[in-house]
Amino acid sequence: MATASLNWKTQPNSDLIVPSLRHSFAWTLAGSLVYAGCQWGMLSVLAKLGSPAIVGQFALALAITAPVFMFTNLQLRGVQATDAQSEYEFPDYFTLRCLTMIAGMAIVAGVVAASRYDWTTSLVILLVAVAKAVESLSDVVAGLLQKFERLDRVAIGLMIRGGVSVSAFGIVFWKSNSLICATSALVVSWTAVVIAYDFQMAHKVLASKQVPLRFNRNNLQHLAFLALPIGIVSALFSLKANFPRYVVERLLGSSQLGIFASLAYLVIVLEMISNALGQSVVARLSQMFAKRDFRQFRRLLTKLLLFGAMLCAIGVLAAAFMGRAVITMVYGPPYAADMRCFLVMVFTAGTNAIGSFLLYGLTAARNFKIQLPIVGCSVLVAIILSFALIPRYQLLGAALALLMSVIVQLLLSGLALIITLRSAYVMKTVHANVDFVPLV
Repeated sequence: MATASLNWKTQPNSDLIVPSLRHSFAWTLAGSLVYAGCQWGMLSVLAKLGSPAIVGQFALALAITAPVFMFTNLQLRGVQATDAQSEYEFPDYFTLRCLTMIAGMAIVAGVVAASRYDWTTSLVILLVAVAKAVESLSDVVAGLLQKFERLDRVAIGLMIRGGVSVSAFGIVFWKSNSLICATSALVVSWTAVVIAYDFQMAHKVLASKQVPLRFNRNNLQHLAFLALPIGIVSALFSLKANFPRYVVERLLGSSQLGIFASLAYLVIVLEMISNALGQSVVARLSQMFAKRDFRQFRRLLTKLLLFGAMLCAIGVLAAAFMGRAVITMVYGPPYAADMRCFLVMVFTAGTNAIGSFLLYGLTAARNFKIQLPIVGCSVLVAIILSFALIPRYQLLGAALALLMSVIVQLLLSGLALIITLRSAYVMKTVHANVDFVPLV
């Protein structure tokens, strides 16, 4: 595999001192919340200045592009962050990301051509695909910073990108009342942040001003095959979340999709908190697993699961007592028509937080392949129940389909993690005097 070179250091500069876990979590949470708030701000602008149909159009573009780029990104950020032995260098990750980014845009273009949407919807979808491609470049730099546990730098980038994008998107839509123009502004703003901040951070960490492109065919092939299972998992994970939206759009129309997507964004804070904590600890967990410190690994993971359960309980209580008032104030009375749907969404997000910590545990153990059947089963549940429940229960049916798929994923993830830890412990016992090889 790749070895250290003069141009690409495998260790960060001396000023990049590894912060405490609490420091990393605080920064990651702050960055994620600000970024999520800005993403919600764009949706809120469309809801206030536009209509549910326009919100649905934008939500459809996100729902189509998200699974594609989740797949083509191959979760290189997670693979890079858990590469404790520096098996590959940053140019390998960056070059592969550039190649898969191009593939992602091509796939979206093919989907648009085959779906025969109207001209405006097609152009919005393509522009969102370009924005996702730009975001993927920022994501691979974030993986480099996360590897060295400098999540504060990642958080600052998220805050900058979120603030710039919501300002550009909101102002342009306000002035033009055109979703195409607003999405174009989103592309330009994200590109500017990637060039001005993300690339500069990568250069600083690696002490190199060279373009990080290196076509080492052997490395790229090995890295792609290593990351492919978790890339498929990520795509399925996104497909699970978005498939009910496809059915809602087809059966109930863009306006109902706009309402469903708007409600979903109000509960994204639970996902942001769990993801922030998971991103903060995954590198630490991977180090514990690589060192065969299973006791500390289990202790830290148990704390995460308890935190997820607490997060779920707080979210459901807050939604029950304040949900209707908040929805009415933020979006308007039509969006608060079905509070049962919103409560199910909140409980689903809380349950998903618990399940995501189990998946982070599997990722830290670099057990990528087992995640494919786990998420595949949950996607199958979401697909079957979407067609079964949405025609009868409408938006509530979509929420219930997601809830059941999340429960299936949680149960299977827990079982897989138990098996992984037991297998690793057996290997440690049998090969006590041999270097441990993580399961893949």
